[in-house]
Order: sequence, then C-alpha cells, then structure tokens
Amino acid sequence: MMKSVTSLLLFVTLQVQTSFAHDETLLPSEVTILINRAMQDQPDAARTVLTKPIVARLNSDNLSDIETFMLGEVYFLNLEPEPSRDGFWEARKRDDDVGRVASQRLMIIRVNAFQMADKVVDEDAPSYRKRFPVSPHDRYGISYPLSQAARLLAKDGAQQLALDLIVEEVKLHEKFDAPYAAYGLPGQFMKLAFENGRGDEFAALHDWVMEGLNTVIEKRLQSAPDTLERNSGIPGVVFRSLFEDESLSYHEWTAEFFRLRDRLNQRPD
Repeated sequence: MMKSVTSLLLFVTLQVQTSFAHDETLLPSEVTILINRAMQDQPDAARTVLTKPIVARLNSDNLSDIETFMLGEVYFLNLEPEPSRDGFWEARKRDDDVGRVASQRLMIIRVNAFQMADKVVDEDAPSYRKRFPVSPHDRYGISYPLSQAARLLAKDGAQQLALDLIVEEVKLHEKFDAPYAAYGLPGQFMKLAFENGRGDEFAALHDWVMEGLNTVIEKRLQSAPDTLERNSGIPGVVFRSLFEDESLSYHEWTAEFFRLRDRLNQRPD
C-alpha cells in the first residue's frame, strides 16, 4: 500500500533540495513544497498571503496522475475548494495512500466549503472505512472531517446524531496502537454532551481513552529496547501533511503517546 506513495514522497523529498528560480514555472509538487515551507517559516501569516504568490507560478498543463493529485493539494492549501476537488477527484478511486488522502481531503472540502455533512456521514465515511480501515500508519484518518460534520449536525438540531458519530469514531480506535487524533474528540464534544444529557457517557469515554493511553505507555516503557536506532516498522506521522511520513524510533513513538496523553490529561468540565 505504501509503495506508490513512498515513491511520490521520495520524489518530493529530492525536490526539496532544489533551489527554484523566482521566474520559473513550477509543477504542483514543487509549489506544494514551497507553500509548506512558507507556512512553517511564517505560521502566523494569513494563509493566502503566503500561498498566492507561489501559486501564481504554477504550471498546470499536461500533468501526470500524481501531479494532478498534487494540483488538488495546491488548491487545497490555497483555500480554493472547487479546483481542489477537481484535482483530487480521480485520485479518490485509488486503493493506495494517494487514494486515501484524496478521499480525506474531499470530505474536508465537502464539510468545510459546502456544508455537506449528511453526505459525508451517510455515504463518504462508510465507503472510506470499508476501503481504508483504521491504521497506525495514519493517526489522523477522517477524525477531523467527521468532527466538522458533527458540529454542523449539532448546529442544525441533530445533537444526538452528532454525539453518536463522535462515539463511533472514538470506539473504532480501540487498539491504542497509535496516538490517534480521535482520542481528543470526547473532550472537544464534552460541553455539547453535557448540554444534551450525555455528559456522563462522554466523561466515561474520555476516561476510557486515558486508561488506554496510560496502559500502552506503561507497556511500551517496560518493553523499550536499549538501542536508539530507528525502526522502520514503527509508523510515524503520515499525511497530516503530505510530507510528514518519517519512521520514528520506538522511543520517539512512545514520546508521541506521552504528548497526546498530556494534552488530554485535564478533562474539560
């Protein structure tokens, strides 16, 4: 599953070493590199202030399938939902990580740009889960678009459905084999749960998450290897952005569990 996307990321990594002349046009993958670099260097700047001068250099003619996918990412980063959707559209059919990310991005676009919460919940998410089960190689999954869909549902008066959606998403991550983003959802929706008679349920769900994290941290500390060498079998951060796929060492991966637990340690009232 990772082979094709590894090739893509190797290509992208090699391109990072290249200095781009300011007057040359750039492929979508190259534009994406520069956008991510600019966002990292200036995290407080308005997104489009950073992206538009770079996107202006975009060459979108005669693109390969992968570069068409990357074109969707360019427009995604530039907050242009319709051309971003078009760039990801064909890639969503793929069964590799490119298809997985394209499907995730399309759900985000549908919820944030077009408020299509019902379609995401009823059609997109079930289809996605059949094709791409929860995996420690992708700690983010579809938790973000589902949380956005839940907020829209709650705003439209479907609070119970929204809370059911959150419970389902959290419970799908029962293995605690990665510090999944889903574990933060009970705290994010605690206030809504208390307002709708389900506060105790969400408090218990939060406690279940904390117990699971504490258990896995204890086990990892007890079985920690003496070496600090990297272990490519231990997944790292994959696809929060397209370029964070480093394989973490056992100790680095354990530290990610610690960081998540510490963020969640104080349960919201």
